Amino acid sequence: MMDTITKYAKPFDVDQHILAYWLMFCRAPSRKTGPGEPVDLGEIGSIQEKNWERLTPYSPAEPSK
Repeated sequence: MMDTITKYAKPFDVDQHILAYWLMFCRAPSRKTGPGEPVDLGEIGSIQEKNWERLTPYSPAEPSK
């Protein structure tokens, strides 16, 4: 008897995996990199400064004053 995971799991498709990486590469900002320098494909632009704060770790975020 097959277990539930293998019954509904799709086989790994290498072509779709490569296409997904290519699409991530295409949306990344163009930045000159040196030979062999790693590139983070998840970075988009620059990070904004933190303009919020919390009174406790569980309180909602509020704008900084």
